[in-house]
Amino acid sequence: MALTGKTASARHHWGLIIAALGIFLAALDQTVIVTALPGMAADLNITDQELDKAFWIVTGYLLGYTAAMPLLGRVADIYGLQRIYIASLLLFGVASIGCAMAESLWILVGWRIVQAIGGGAVLPIGMAIAVAQSKGEGATALGFIGAAAEAGGVLGPAYGGLITNLLGWRWIFWLNLPLAALICVGLYLTMRAIPRERGRIDYAGGALLAASLTMLTVALSRSVGSSVAGVDPAQAGSFAVEWTAPGTLALLFGAAATFAGFLWWERRASAPLIELAAFRRPAFSGANTANFLVGAALIVAMVNIPFLENTVREGDPLSGGLLLMRLTAMIPVGAIVGGLLMRRVAGRSVAVLGLLVSAAGFWLLGSWTVDVSDLHATIDLLLTGLGFGLVIAPLGAAAIGAVGRERMTTAAALLTVMRLVGMTIGIAVLASWSLAKKTVYFAEIGRSIPLSQREELAAAIQQATLLIYTQSFRMAALLCLLAIIPALFLPRTRAHERAPLLVG
Repeated sequence: MALTGKTASARHHWGLIIAALGIFLAALDQTVIVTALPGMAADLNITDQELDKAFWIVTGYLLGYTAAMPLLGRVADIYGLQRIYIASLLLFGVASIGCAMAESLWILVGWRIVQAIGGGAVLPIGMAIAVAQSKGEGATALGFIGAAAEAGGVLGPAYGGLITNLLGWRWIFWLNLPLAALICVGLYLTMRAIPRERGRIDYAGGALLAASLTMLTVALSRSVGSSVAGVDPAQAGSFAVEWTAPGTLALLFGAAATFAGFLWWERRASAPLIELAAFRRPAFSGANTANFLVGAALIVAMVNIPFLENTVREGDPLSGGLLLMRLTAMIPVGAIVGGLLMRRVAGRSVAVLGLLVSAAGFWLLGSWTVDVSDLHATIDLLLTGLGFGLVIAPLGAAAIGAVGRERMTTAAALLTVMRLVGMTIGIAVLASWSLAKKTVYFAEIGRSIPLSQREELAAAIQQATLLIYTQSFRMAALLCLLAIIPALFLPRTRAHERAPLLVG
């Protein structure tokens, strides 16, 4: 029996909400183990000298999340959005069992990679579902989906810390099982059928791209290590060596070679994973380029705000996390606002507005002093986070709307990967630049202030450290302004006035 209009509309809305919950769960697991790492290290017998290896629990998830996303996006386009979404969540749940039962570090890392493959597929499929399910409200739905993804990342550390304190770190993974099962059942019951597309899957192209992204991520992770902006200058020599270490150079060369092989293959494949011709469309290339720059700017805040609180303001790790949350909590709010604005304003205008707001916020962060007030800091951080949220819906709508329905999940996956690659490259460049600045500034301080003048020496080091952070914020502001250039190629019309894809 056919559903009435109101009943069908209610089912569509519930389907979107449940899809967003799956995205929230997958995003939660990106950051959920950050606060649980000390307990994991102790339980898995990781010594103090091996703590750098524990970060592979985080890096492994990023690796699986990034590398498999484009291929799984195409698989979803061909085999069906609902089917692959549910299969991805089931894979996420099975891998969560492996993580919960892991008795060694590398077994845990391996299962985290598998878990991320399932979780990584959920976001682009959810974006495609949002567009396909909506009736003229694709941009608003994309804002809602983006908000769910960002909210998961924001709440992950607090959720992980709470579960670890109450039940132990393994329950972080055990609790994924009932949550994933409920989401799968709910999605099956509420989501209307979305027609599948005919076509073939370019597994060779997917493998080449995954190999390139994997080697790039590992190479940059080796270079960054555990340093970033808060590195001790005494470690400068060992950090600098990482960039020229044979292993790092080999990985970077391998990433470049396999990416060149991917481009060569895509030009000759009868059914390529990514239609390179799509980059000739201004909206598609503009959205991806802008998202890459957004990722590079965002990582500056994600890394340096907690470090600034811990080093310059002499706060504890908790206060550093709470300071950063004032920025990240506004990203999901901005995502929803951006989607709603696109009902009345062109996506290009919303994206440019968001980038201007983030640039202004970063510029204000760059004016911070050692004794900046909490109210001043809060306003600046809220402003910066709001800007980052505003760009989510217009960039997603532009990338998906620039391709045919048969490739919308692949387009959503590529857009997400561009942001992740921007963050990965951004953190490596930030770490190298910050270390170089510290080496120079601290050397100058050492030559001008005797060790006997401890108070003057401490004050000079504090000011020099603050200067490095504020300079990095000004650089991030420039990245946001630079991203306006590709954002100007986004569509001029409002979401409901253009491509049929966004009209449902």
